Amino acid sequence: MENKIVLTVFTDPMMGLSYESEPILERLQTEYIGKLSIRYVMRVLVRDVSDFMMSEERAMEPEAGIRCYCMRLAQIYKSEESIGGFPINMEGFRLFDAEHRSSKPLCLAYKAAQLVAPDKADAFLTTLRHATVLDCRPTTHEEEILCVVRKVDIEEAAFARCFHDGTAEAALEQDLSFTRSLGIRSLPTYLLQHEDRALMLQSFDYQDFVAAIDQVMHS
Repeated sequence: MENKIVLTVFTDPMMGLSYESEPILERLQTEYIGKLSIRYVMRVLVRDVSDFMMSEERAMEPEAGIRCYCMRLAQIYKSEESIGGFPINMEGFRLFDAEHRSSKPLCLAYKAAQLVAPDKADAFLTTLRHATVLDCRPTTHEEEILCVVRKVDIEEAAFARCFHDGTAEAALEQDLSFTRSLGIRSLPTYLLQHEDRALMLQSFDYQDFVAAIDQVMHS
């Protein structure tokens, strides 16, 4: 269908807030079936954990400091559980460690899935997010990412090539460049577009999305 409403979601697969927003997006897809297209743009939330660590955490040995940071981050995740009502499991949360300090691998993984199996990319993103937030897997590790690849039935060799040969990196850089051009600093952020009208919002309320869609369609 031409002239669809396009909802662009700027996110990182590690985000608990995006996980908690899933019911809103699912409801919108049902309500506006055939009229709404959702696409995902990656923005690396954690380039290096040290950017978010407290001074006392950075003063520790790297493994110990990052472990303390993960414990603090787990509390933030749990506090987000009430937003969408989805369960968040932080038992043994260990997303980052001294050898895995960034969420970039998760963003690269989505871009690789999108390039290799575009029809399965969104299912991959959801499964990766659930592995991170619900199953509490250390999805910054490539072996964990490949578990998700197999679960969604993406061809593993093709995925691995794209993940490592710079193809996914180039696609991710396009996402990051687009995000920078819009001045987006916090996640998740949503961009609604219809014909020549656009509206950006940050909300966890379904009615806010309905009002925004009505505005870009009829203003």
